[in-house]
Amino acid sequence: MGADGISESFLNELERKISDYTRKEIIQRGWDYAARDNVSPVQMAGSLLIGVVTGNKPYKVRLGLKFDDNDCSCPYNGWCKHMAAMYFAAIKQSGGKPERAMERLTGAGPVTVSRIEKLQQDQPAAAAVSASGLTESDSPQEWMAWMERKYGHTWQGCRHTLHPLQPVLSALKGSARDWPKPLQHYHWMYAILFILEQAERALKLSDAFSRYYQEMSFTRMAEPWIEHYYTLAAQLDPSPTDEASLAWQAELTDYLRSQAGKKDSRLFRWNQLYFGLAAVLLGNDEWRRAERLELETKLTAADLLTTGADEQTEPQSKAQEQEPAGRERHFPLAALAYLDAAHGEDRKAVERLRQIPPENASDLALDYARQRLKSGDWDHFEVWMDYLYAIADGKRGGLLQPFLGLCREADLAQRNNPAWQRYMMDKLPYSYMELADLLLEKGGFEEWADLQLAMGLRPDELDPADMRLIAKRAPSVLIPLYHQAIEGWIALRNRQSYRMAVKQLKKLEKLYGAEKRTEAWNNYLERTVIKYQRMRAFQEELRKGTLLR
Repeated sequence: MGADGISESFLNELERKISDYTRKEIIQRGWDYAARDNVSPVQMAGSLLIGVVTGNKPYKVRLGLKFDDNDCSCPYNGWCKHMAAMYFAAIKQSGGKPERAMERLTGAGPVTVSRIEKLQQDQPAAAAVSASGLTESDSPQEWMAWMERKYGHTWQGCRHTLHPLQPVLSALKGSARDWPKPLQHYHWMYAILFILEQAERALKLSDAFSRYYQEMSFTRMAEPWIEHYYTLAAQLDPSPTDEASLAWQAELTDYLRSQAGKKDSRLFRWNQLYFGLAAVLLGNDEWRRAERLELETKLTAADLLTTGADEQTEPQSKAQEQEPAGRERHFPLAALAYLDAAHGEDRKAVERLRQIPPENASDLALDYARQRLKSGDWDHFEVWMDYLYAIADGKRGGLLQPFLGLCREADLAQRNNPAWQRYMMDKLPYSYMELADLLLEKGGFEEWADLQLAMGLRPDELDPADMRLIAKRAPSVLIPLYHQAIEGWIALRNRQSYRMAVKQLKKLEKLYGAEKRTEAWNNYLERTVIKYQRMRAFQEELRKGTLLR
């Protein structure tokens, strides 16, 4: 935290936004303003930076981490030089080095006030020549090799935090700031993936004791990077015509396929990153055919490897698929299943997924089940739900809850199909909450009461709001529930349980009265008194409750 309460993480996030949304010449003009002390002292107001930047006249500036938080009173529409100036002033005010931030954002090497005029006059040259010496005309392989040479050891400084990676990412993105948008997006996507791989390497520095906490810290800090990756992927043209975009498309696909297929435990879900790109490129028939061929070749190689392992060592159990040779098949099978389902071959896709561990297949199955439910494709939806039903259990809470949510949505959308509610009943007791809520939403009060009886729950253990609703809409269904509860309290045979039994009896009397079944209530009370007439303490509590005279 800086001297003025401006945190380093806040400034890092601001730098990412300035890097993404501000042109390089605007950043340079903002630097000029900040370097010439045209910025008033910056204040932190809640989650916002506020201040005044003097240009032709004073302008009020506000910066925050939400997009709508950022504005300036100047007439410029968008991220302006006054915003950049206040950002540089905030770094200086918090004890940081704004010169380093300027270097990262422009990719133009060390910057001083004396160089400002030259940078502004020679903007095209500054944009073309980055610290790498490479330009947009250089191949993806050259850029990837340069990133590894320049920043491939950054992970060694990330023993406890990923903060050292943020300025690296800003510098990498800055090197492509003035590229055409399609190429820029590919470059930025790879820059993000390169940083994520650095984080994967950094995690290996942690000891067993602190690994769990560092995993949580690392994944939380990487969330905005991954979110930006998916945003960039969604903006890609699946069928570009220029050779440069096609080259980046191919290299990015190869890189992700390689990362997703690695056998070692991974901090990030690289298969999902691969599918995030594939979801866009599926619209390119040529890409889809080529990718299927690559994956089938990879799967064939894995099958040969598995066969060779089987010939050398006789398998001892069904866990052979968990051996390293078997794990080589997991990603290509999942990726081929993804392509099959995208082509409408859902049954073929599910058969592939059945050959790999559920934890490697569940996310993909959930995604396609949601798509089929949304489109109302019930035949294919049922294919995915049958598979999910087979692998969802109490040990996989991360899968079971989304599966139950799909069951609930499907039951409400297709009320004449009992299969979805039956799935939920089969998953009891884990599905109790979801099933109870569904029955109430559908107005199935009698089924709801039967569920409480089956679960052995008493009225005092249930949501009072639910009990009031049912007592008003269908009081008769609660009567067996109170009968069971009263018998349970009496069976405990102590003074407190007898008091609870009498309390439940008085509520039951009101339910019988609401149903105008006074005679049935009198008969029930008489049988209960006779049945437990030897329990003097219970008889005393009945008298105290004015149920027995």
